[in-house]
Amino acid sequence: MSNAVVLVDTREHASPVLRAIKETGCGVVKTKLEVGDYVAGHYVFERKSASDFVNSIIDGRLFDQAERLKASGLKPLVVIEGDLWAELEFRKISPNAVLGAQLGLYAMGVGVVYVRDESQTGALVCLAAKKGQGGVKVPSVKKSVDVKRLQIVFLSSLPGVGPRRAEELLRRYGSPLNALLNYKSWDIDTKRHALIKRVLETPYGDNSSLDKFL
Repeated sequence: MSNAVVLVDTREHASPVLRAIKETGCGVVKTKLEVGDYVAGHYVFERKSASDFVNSIIDGRLFDQAERLKASGLKPLVVIEGDLWAELEFRKISPNAVLGAQLGLYAMGVGVVYVRDESQTGALVCLAAKKGQGGVKVPSVKKSVDVKRLQIVFLSSLPGVGPRRAEELLRRYGSPLNALLNYKSWDIDTKRHALIKRVLETPYGDNSSLDKFL
């Protein structure tokens, strides 16, 4: 019988996940995690439904959470449950926004795993625990924050702005706020200007997509 154990954050109440963890052969220990929903083996997992993943991109939570996961000292993984592409189609959101966010996560060293439902999340987490039975490490978040990295990630999330261009803008304007205030003078093509203008100046709650700009 396996003695693999999964640490589960006390705020996580997804019973199908917990049930699947146990059915796959792992023990469950509830504890307050500083970051992530589950710790198994060498991994820390952040669980998101397809809808929550999209929301976290829109409201800016995603990259902040990714930085915290990465700072834990464990291998960070974001688990997305459900049909992400159906969610995008339903909400009329361009897939490019999500693809860009995923590239940003990979550039940070944060993995992305797709699963069908909560039960598959539980099975995945237990498998990770079994592969790392040398023990689990409770993640902690470093007090210091790499502001430079956060600034680059923040600007990189805008359409058509990658990490390299973000660094160029920061060197030129000195801060993300200064760069945004002067975005109309950025040395980029008309199409990218239109995309960025749409993102920065569209009132919150307007669910129109960027498709006609792409």
